[in-house]
Amino acid sequence: MVIYLPIEIIFNSVKLVPFILIELGILLLTLFFNHKKWFNFSKIYFFIACIISILPMMYIVPEGAGNEFLLLPLALLPSLLFHNKWLDFFFFILVVIVFYVVISTRGLVDPIVNVTQDQIDFFRNIYVGVVFLLSFTIIFYFRTLVNEFEEINNKKNELLRISNEEIKASISYAKRIQQAILPSLDLIKKNLPQSFIYYKPKDIVAGDFYWLQLLPQPNGWDVDGDIILFASADCTGHGVPGAMVSVVCHNALNQSVKEFGITQPNLILEKARDIVIDTFSESVENVQDGMDIAICSLNTKTKELQYAGANNPLWIIRKNSDVIEEYKANKYHIGKCDMMKPFTNHTIQLNDGDTIYIFSDGYPDQFGGPKGKKLKSKPFKNLLLSIYNQPLDEQKELLDNHFEQWKGDLEQIDDVCVIGVKI
Repeated sequence: MVIYLPIEIIFNSVKLVPFILIELGILLLTLFFNHKKWFNFSKIYFFIACIISILPMMYIVPEGAGNEFLLLPLALLPSLLFHNKWLDFFFFILVVIVFYVVISTRGLVDPIVNVTQDQIDFFRNIYVGVVFLLSFTIIFYFRTLVNEFEEINNKKNELLRISNEEIKASISYAKRIQQAILPSLDLIKKNLPQSFIYYKPKDIVAGDFYWLQLLPQPNGWDVDGDIILFASADCTGHGVPGAMVSVVCHNALNQSVKEFGITQPNLILEKARDIVIDTFSESVENVQDGMDIAICSLNTKTKELQYAGANNPLWIIRKNSDVIEEYKANKYHIGKCDMMKPFTNHTIQLNDGDTIYIFSDGYPDQFGGPKGKKLKSKPFKNLLLSIYNQPLDEQKELLDNHFEQWKGDLEQIDDVCVIGVKI
């Protein structure tokens, strides 16, 4: 409008000057709204004001001047002003409708200004130039914004990449530390030669862990033989939080056995519970974390097994049997909880060929299959009954194959730890 005003004066079209000044005033109100920080209203007002200020020009100037093409840059304007695709689309359609209404109706209104054909040709050139200039300005500014956004996005992506690498490096080192506290597979195979441990963390580090302690001379036990303590534990959470809790719980088990000389499974769990509660009670936060666990004590000479569990059961498949003998765990975990009752100690006589299984809930709770549902306990039992006669290493492989097939393309929801021991 500022450019258009002197052109009209030069060509003695002073009749249009009041219209131009009014239209210019309407547009300048946008600056006032911006000053008041009414930014969303200002955008909508500016767009509507552009249409209103241009519309009279379509009817007061004779046809052929090409001023209707000023609506075309306005069709590009919504994508720059608004960040809502539906609002962009609505205003774009509005401009298109106004354009065709003007083309269809302007011949019905007599123009106010009478100009020569040369003046009409001149103004058409001016309008075409302005259309190109405005269109280029809008597109250039939009492209500038996109470039700035891409540059900012690239910088953020690079920072995220660096941060992600640093976090992965830290977690990978934490994995090495966590693996260091786990008993080595060589130690397990040496003392439990017919055994397997299927251990599959959800993330790099895990809340699940397996544990083993040897007791060649059990304190206070009048038995003849070596005692092996082993357990499958599932700490609260997974990933880094679960791994931190697992360190506390692993240490509690070690303290119970090594420092306090406790060898009976249920008493180990009770002492470990006290240690875990004492550890977390030092925090100002009300920490409810802890672990579910199945712990066994196996006398390798007499083949007597003692078991105690916090939420995690013990399953035994006797030689040539087609049923699972289940010993249920107590329904409270190792940690602070409402129920602080003693844990039950089960004593079971095993025979050659019997197989025992302890595990966390990660395997039966995994979603998968054709309907994307949990595997659950009964199908897991059937799976173990179908493979328990296989060599232990093959059982581990079969468990992994079945787990991956069941999971399919779904995400693993929790850490998995399954321990099998054959007598």
